[in-house]
Amino acid sequence: MGNLAEILRICFSTNALMTGFVTIGLITIITYIAFMLERKVSDGSSFLKKSIVNVSEIVLLAVTILIITLVFQGLTNGTKVELGGLLANAELTVLFYCLFIFNNRLIVLLNVLLPFIYNPTADISRMIGPNWWLFLIVYIALIIVIDYLFGHKDVLIVSNYRYLLAQVLFGVCWWTILWIDYRFPVADIIGMLILFEIYMFIVRVIEQKMSIYMHSYTDLQIKVNYDALTGVRNRGNLNKLAKEVYDEFSNSSKTLTVVMFDIDRFKNFNDRYGHEIGDEVLRHVAHLVERELHLDGSKGQLFRYGGEEFIILLRDKNLEDAKNIVNQINKALKDIPLFIQDSRLDVTLSFGITVLKKEDRSFNDVFKRVDDYLYESKNSGRNKMTIEGKVLNYEANLKKSS
Repeated sequence: MGNLAEILRICFSTNALMTGFVTIGLITIITYIAFMLERKVSDGSSFLKKSIVNVSEIVLLAVTILIITLVFQGLTNGTKVELGGLLANAELTVLFYCLFIFNNRLIVLLNVLLPFIYNPTADISRMIGPNWWLFLIVYIALIIVIDYLFGHKDVLIVSNYRYLLAQVLFGVCWWTILWIDYRFPVADIIGMLILFEIYMFIVRVIEQKMSIYMHSYTDLQIKVNYDALTGVRNRGNLNKLAKEVYDEFSNSSKTLTVVMFDIDRFKNFNDRYGHEIGDEVLRHVAHLVERELHLDGSKGQLFRYGGEEFIILLRDKNLEDAKNIVNQINKALKDIPLFIQDSRLDVTLSFGITVLKKEDRSFNDVFKRVDDYLYESKNSGRNKMTIEGKVLNYEANLKKSS
């Protein structure tokens, strides 16, 4: 009964409740920051960008541990064993969670090396003591758990029982190592392990709720900023970016080229085949243009402005670069035709192209000019481009844009 009372006292003491409150609050902040950081990188991101994000995550982990340590320095109501155990629990909770939520090999390495770098376990007495065999077994088990956590995040996100099993094994491994090093009373070890699982249960609930919230936020952002039919950015998103783009390029030596195009005789597709086929034509054009911008490496942004009209923003690209990109888009339309109801639909586009000029007072001046150039192409027989008022046919021999 005495041991049970001690375990309950540890789990529900004022210090334990304060520890849980601080730890869970910090983990809530970590979850939000993790979501924002992980959104900034993908498999195609540069090594430098990935490195910056990984280092930022390590710094976040270090700051979190520092805050926890500072909080514990203010806790004086409790035995040294109890306070030390609560601090260890808080740190283990953060370590486990960061290992789970961040896709960061540096955090994996830290978890693997930590049993050898915290005081006093750098002392080799552990390895020559009577429990060396227990430490070796537990350490190998800890590495397996860490490897599983890092390599199976997708499974753990949706599988509560696997997540629970992983956190239990993680806690058992670490508290066994702490027992080998510090010889905490068994009742304290059991109490701390139970407390660790309580913390992790609450953290799991918070992670799931915040994940739902974050994904709902992402879905809302997509609905607000992207066209539902074609999947490209919409007019509302262009309006948001217009002032930002104008401010960035109007007072610098960098070049902003704006391209506007629409689908020639689009109404005929709707009248002859129906609006569903017209929608398919819009999707075909949007996806093909997005593909060409990606393959070209121009980092151009494509917007559906309305109806069959689209706008492309080309940062740091001059008129010659834009002409080459447009020629490439025209070639791709010919090479990848759209087949509907066993019929080949020959889709052509008309383009207007201009650059931001010093005399432009707002992005609206650029838009009016490029819109006029687009209609010059249409009035000149369509399937053409107009660059700064000069109407040109597409070129068969393409030059690679810089």
